[in-house]
Amino acid sequence: MKFTDLNPHGGIGANCSLIEIDGFRFVIDSGLHPKFAGAESLPTHSFLERNSLDFIILTHCHLDHLGSLPLLSREHPDAPVLLSYGSSIIARRMLANSISVMRRQRSELNLQELPLYGRGDLSSLYDRMKTLPVGEPMSLEKDGRSLELTLHHAGHIAGAVSVGFKSRDENVFFTGDVLFNDQRTLDGAIPPLDPVDVLITETTRGSAARDPSRQRENEIVSLLESSRKTLARGGSVLIPVFALGRMQEMLVILNEAFRRKALPKVPVFCSGLGMDLVNQLHEVSRNSNHLHFSRKVLKAMGARPLPRRLEPGRELPMKGIYLVSSGMLVEHTPSYILASSMLGDDRNSILFVGYCDPATPGGKLLEAQPGQPFDFEKIDLSEPVRAKIRQFDLSGHADREELLALAEKLSPKSIFLHHGDPESRNWFSKALEPLNAKIFDPEPLKTYET
Repeated sequence: MKFTDLNPHGGIGANCSLIEIDGFRFVIDSGLHPKFAGAESLPTHSFLERNSLDFIILTHCHLDHLGSLPLLSREHPDAPVLLSYGSSIIARRMLANSISVMRRQRSELNLQELPLYGRGDLSSLYDRMKTLPVGEPMSLEKDGRSLELTLHHAGHIAGAVSVGFKSRDENVFFTGDVLFNDQRTLDGAIPPLDPVDVLITETTRGSAARDPSRQRENEIVSLLESSRKTLARGGSVLIPVFALGRMQEMLVILNEAFRRKALPKVPVFCSGLGMDLVNQLHEVSRNSNHLHFSRKVLKAMGARPLPRRLEPGRELPMKGIYLVSSGMLVEHTPSYILASSMLGDDRNSILFVGYCDPATPGGKLLEAQPGQPFDFEKIDLSEPVRAKIRQFDLSGHADREELLALAEKLSPKSIFLHHGDPESRNWFSKALEPLNAKIFDPEPLKTYET
């Protein structure tokens, strides 16, 4: 097997992996790097000769895996795009929103190459999509050779899959982004446990062990208790969420809390792409044994759109719980504007439920000290940090110890470290040494062979 990371920045970002097995040549994922915009955010598709791929696989619909797929598919029009049914539904809404975001960035950032693709590219991509059932092997034929491909439920988000490959010489398993624990809306991953020759594993959470006291259910209890205390003192709660996955899980968690009277019934305000995805996830749930979500939760909890005319730095017109994207308070998003209105009042709380890149406004706010001024640079506003700021560990990625245990069960001869920053990969490199496998920490655009 040959492996090449086409993400020019390495680490986590514009995920795109070229794999060659027994004459078959294919790419897994094609994303956009969230820290960059325009051409700088793209994988190095130019590494590939035009129309040189046998097929493309999409593991899931987060934009760091999906966002540049229309461009890759346009360069390889004969390559079918293989994905789960769930991803085939969700991808349409995510990519349509991506075009809207790029159109806005064109003027904001003065990047004339934006948008990188248009509606016609999406239509062509959708025509090339081929959905595969999860858990059922599929045989591909080429020049008298065959490759067996199997999608495995990966947890993480709706539609997410890991991928197994079997050729005449090698058995390969690509974890993708994976979560073994059950979420409120989604069952945990179901990986194969038979030995493999090659393991390509994500390493996202390798830089730190999970505190045993901060297991997922404990974190949910703590989150609800912080929310209850905030509401009791007359404040409002802002929960910044990722549009795909965490938004829908939080809707279910809050609805359950209202029913159990763990929280007083207060208005819940929602907006953004996460609300737009409710219908798609409802549809996926009707055809999935692993996803448990219904749009009826919105009516049950009385979810409302955001109040009109929200003004940065001004007191909110209505108190309640605000469940909005983006999860990292990225500029020009509802959570960014709401945070500017809530931060200066010590009755309020801003409760993060996922990872925040240190360079984003959310990451900077988590590092800010109480009482110091915090700058909302894009709206030319500074507010003192008086609201309660907390972060809860509801990650969609497996703990490093869980991934290490999976590697031990699969007992591979070769291991490729993938989807992780240098510190995380370094931990895995050392922790995996007792397996006596050959460990690869791939550099971008360099081809490695097992």
